[in-house]
Amino acid sequence: MQTTASIAASPAIEQAFELVLARSQMRLTVEPGESMADVLQLAGIAVDTLCEQGVCGTCATRWLDGSPEHRDSCLSAEERRTHVAVCCARSHGAALTLDL
Repeated sequence: MQTTASIAASPAIEQAFELVLARSQMRLTVEPGESMADVLQLAGIAVDTLCEQGVCGTCATRWLDGSPEHRDSCLSAEERRTHVAVCCARSHGAALTLDL
């Protein structure tokens, strides 16, 4: 039986979400354990990455709709209002729209 402390310490379970690309109207599924950067690159969309850990900000991409779950340590609160680090971020909801 899990205690309240062990439940609180458990990492959130990742859910799949839809990545919507506003300019191309493409829709891609990001599965648990996958990054948006990986899914974009597999779809043939070039994304600059360097650290792939949310430290450098190279992959910061403008988001337009949805609720990103920021997991980076490079973007400021102000930058997070308009950009997301696609190497490590996820979506709080069913879909996240990027300016791509």
